[in-house]
Amino acid sequence: MPVDKCGGVATPRWFGYALQSLVYLAHHADRDDRCPSGEIAGGCATEATLMRRILSRLARAQIVGAREGREGGYFLLRPPESITLGEVYRALEIAEPLHSGMLDSADDCTALGSGMKEAFGDVIRETERRMMEVLDGRTIADMIGQVFGQKV
Repeated sequence: MPVDKCGGVATPRWFGYALQSLVYLAHHADRDDRCPSGEIAGGCATEATLMRRILSRLARAQIVGAREGREGGYFLLRPPESITLGEVYRALEIAEPLHSGMLDSADDCTALGSGMKEAFGDVIRETERRMMEVLDGRTIADMIGQVFGQKV
């Protein structure tokens, strides 16, 4: 089983599942409805345990709300047009950046590797900055519109 399915450390895959879960909640539930984690996980084709971990981080960031018990489940705390993809990305506290592996390939023991590590660092910082600009400019409502061809 992959680490991101059984561990508590957020990976880039969690970001994809988080976005899918928010689109699912916005598209399938009324404001007053609650969706159980198992239903959301089924809609996103992943495990309920992983989905609960992701949703708990989104709840801590006050993106989703949660209610326990038989009538419980998850729900959006705000309209989809007010939830940015950047906010979701930051809420997950992803341990491994989306461009993981670049720095690991450069060996500090060689002149080339040491120089490449510094060059990679510049590329990574610029990539991360631009990525966050894009993510901060898009919302869950934008995703719904693209996936389902409708405005929220």
